Amino acid sequence: MPKDYPQKNVPYRSQWANPTLNEKIIKFNMDPCEDPDWINSGFTTPDDYRFWSKRACGIACLESILDFMKIPHQSRRDLIEAAMSRGAYVKNGDHSIKGLIYSPFCRWILDCYGIKSFIYENKTFDYVEKFIKKSFMAISSVSTEIRSPDLPNNRKGGHLVLIHGVNNGKLFLHNPSGIPPFQENAAIKTEIAERFHAGRGIIVET
Repeated sequence: MPKDYPQKNVPYRSQWANPTLNEKIIKFNMDPCEDPDWINSGFTTPDDYRFWSKRACGIACLESILDFMKIPHQSRRDLIEAAMSRGAYVKNGDHSIKGLIYSPFCRWILDCYGIKSFIYENKTFDYVEKFIKKSFMAISSVSTEIRSPDLPNNRKGGHLVLIHGVNNGKLFLHNPSGIPPFQENAAIKTEIAERFHAGRGIIVET
């Protein structure tokens, strides 16, 4: 853990069952179902797991928050089903998903877990940092390219990470599809992280 890490320990949750396999899955196209732990996420078929593991960044962030707050919760598959039932995800056929949709997500976590949250839009990480210094975390929309923050990026948004600390001009975040050293408690300078930031997300009171 970085020496200047400012937050209490926040559990890390990957999009995949075994976070040590993130790199093999992302870089080397490993079939995530080669990991026998996949079934422990509540999925009953390999195809269902493969489909959702690519899209579970928001649910992985939520799991980290729930575990940090010591709130019992269902399996990942059941959480996804609950989120869909509340409109936080909308399935388009068999091959695509609309979501995470912020407004129904915020209503869902308030109703089911008593977690207060609000949406931010058209804001920079400087705005987000003001809340992170208090009892809040942020689920923020960034490009997946943030897993390699030292390289140029071509996009902003499309992926969700959990920002749980800020100190000395750095954001500390969990990237559900991250690769070490930018996976768990990743320390990234705020101005660098901003390159990947879509300027929107959810501020969550913890």
